[in-house]
Amino acid sequence: MSDAAVIARDHNQPPLEELILEESGELTARRDNLLASADRAPAVIGDEETSGKMADLIRLMSACTKAAEAARVARKEPFLASGRLVDAIYKRITDPLDMTKKRIEGRLTLYQRAKAEEERRRREAEARRQAEDAARQRREAEEAARKAQTDQQLDKAISADEMARQAEADAIAAQKAADAKAADMSRTRGDYGAVASLRTFWDMTDLDRTTIDLETLRPFLPLDAIEKAVRTFIKTGGRELRGCKIFQNTATSVR
Repeated sequence: MSDAAVIARDHNQPPLEELILEESGELTARRDNLLASADRAPAVIGDEETSGKMADLIRLMSACTKAAEAARVARKEPFLASGRLVDAIYKRITDPLDMTKKRIEGRLTLYQRAKAEEERRRREAEARRQAEDAARQRREAEEAARKAQTDQQLDKAISADEMARQAEADAIAAQKAADAKAADMSRTRGDYGAVASLRTFWDMTDLDRTTIDLETLRPFLPLDAIEKAVRTFIKTGGRELRGCKIFQNTATSVR
């Protein structure tokens, strides 16, 4: 169906909000009647007859809520089905690309790790060479200074000291280069502007839930996850737990 046909077809449909309000009119009226009955209910229930009437009112409210929920689910299902269809179609594009991209990223990671390691060894060797050269030039400069007796010898000693200082600066720069991050050692540029480099991060493996240090993790556990764990503990029969009070409670249940 062309876009023009879709527009022409949908153009004659009333706005979705108006359509749903019309469909839910009977349930809305029922809600209003029940809420009005609730407004007339006494603030305190003091006898058996009133208790029974309130139970009936709660039951009617539950039935109205259940009917509204069923209508909502039924009304929404075509949209959900359309959404699932859209997702499925586009996932046929994205899923193969993502899987293939991960495979290629794995290959590129292996290459860049090797590249970074080779570059690091080269830089460390250069840093050692420059450090040794700087040390040698410093010894020579100090020796020249000790032996300087004439103006000419003094000039040579000063020149040797300057060269030694420069060699020492070069050695420091070379050591900094050898200590560079993995990203700097592995960076690769593509012809179309892509830049790839290693990203350094902390990772984990071999998680053992029976020995993991939960006390250390306590500040990082979300409260809702802890509450869910406690309620599961209670459902399985747990009755005492440090950090919370477990008690037997009651609440009205209307069927």
